[in-house]
Amino acid sequence: MEPIRFSDILRATGGEAAGPVDGNPVIEAVTTDSRHVPARSLFVPIRGPNFDGHAFMDQAFLRGASFTLVAADTDASRIPANAIIVRDTVNALGDLARWHRSRFDVPVIGITGSCGKTTVKEMTHLVLGEDVVASHASYNNAIGVPLTLLRMDRSTRACIVEIGTSAPGEIAYLTNIARPTVGILTNVEEAHLEGLGTVRGVMREKAAMLAALPDRGAAIINADNYYCREIMEDLDSHVVTFGTWEDADVYGVEPRATDRGIEFKLYGRMPVEVPILGEHNVANALAAVAAGLWLGREPFAIREALARFQAPAMRMSRELVGRVTLINDAYNANPRSMEAAIRELSRRDGAGRRLAVLGEMMELGEKTTHHHRSLGRKVANEGIDRLWAIGPNAAAMVEEALTLGMRAEHVAWHETIEDALADPAFEPAAGDAWLFKGSRSMTLELLAEQVRGRAAALDPSGGNRAAFHSNMGHSGLGSSTEGRSDRRRP
Repeated sequence: MEPIRFSDILRATGGEAAGPVDGNPVIEAVTTDSRHVPARSLFVPIRGPNFDGHAFMDQAFLRGASFTLVAADTDASRIPANAIIVRDTVNALGDLARWHRSRFDVPVIGITGSCGKTTVKEMTHLVLGEDVVASHASYNNAIGVPLTLLRMDRSTRACIVEIGTSAPGEIAYLTNIARPTVGILTNVEEAHLEGLGTVRGVMREKAAMLAALPDRGAAIINADNYYCREIMEDLDSHVVTFGTWEDADVYGVEPRATDRGIEFKLYGRMPVEVPILGEHNVANALAAVAAGLWLGREPFAIREALARFQAPAMRMSRELVGRVTLINDAYNANPRSMEAAIRELSRRDGAGRRLAVLGEMMELGEKTTHHHRSLGRKVANEGIDRLWAIGPNAAAMVEEALTLGMRAEHVAWHETIEDALADPAFEPAAGDAWLFKGSRSMTLELLAEQVRGRAAALDPSGGNRAAFHSNMGHSGLGSSTEGRSDRRRP
């Protein structure tokens, strides 16, 4: 981070010093985590539903903080002398990041969309090369976006921020902080319907980032998505489309799965291979290609960069444990991303079974049951061998899969992740391919880790059943439950 003077913090946040300050000191980092506080940093306490960061100000000072923000309604007896009093600490963090971003005349790439934001961010980061600041993990909210921007310094050549939403107005607020010069819209799908109402509500929310781009900026838009096409009709900035049809500005045709991941032909001529599962990731790769070309990267350099791609954790990441394949896509889920993951699982070759471990999809509002039933039909129609559904609303998946002919002993349901961990539905066996996918709050990665351990207990031939059951007994999880008569049904 480029150092910030104390006086600039006051000016940017509209804050007031709680006590006298000697000179005009600088801060060299900003943090919201009292457990990780760099020297000469500014601590920003955040209030949440289960905690109040103001309770950790003393800890932050002990670990190296020079100053802290404090909300104005804090008890005066708790306000330290090295505090900057602001109306609201989250808003002040955003104000400070907005001011800091204005110090740099470099491209800022904002990425939004219903699916694929983090994957596109990682691909774009790789394509643009060194000295590029990019969001950690999925830092896409009112805390994560400012923290990303505040990492910029005089060596930064570009900054990439994810911009997410779950309610109207959030993208406009974050866009006002980040002020991107390039905006990437991955897609518009049925996600966060509980807060945004309809898919058109999603469309309006996502469009806010692109509408705020400067005249010389570029809106990079998925031409394969109907709602994205509708958005671009009203934009004043340059529009660069990407897609799998030749009418897009940046297009890739003949997408296919390879031993390493996916491949397509850029402009129908240049083969581009990316080591990530799922043909839906062709669109994500094309978004990164379009951003790279707009910002001056050469096509061959872009191709070489994407060949080194590593999937982010819990996003179609694949691991072979003995002779069991685990596909962890458990970071989040909505109807379209679920369908894409199921489609990928159905294409897995091998002698073993294909098992879908699916958590319920959150924030779908009044369409919750409809979408879970549709997913159950998808599982049955794609020929998935086993369905293990988790979550109250996931019961509808099971009901629909059974209606379409899946055998009862091949389908299981648990109401909670804790129930699933305590009473596993299926055993891993040699040759299996397991997919784990659900909304973030379902924490299916815990179940993936349990299955990983049980798969590792198998010998290479898949025949070491005694050792397998012994390990299960030691863990307190019980013995095999596949086909048991007491398997719970919705």
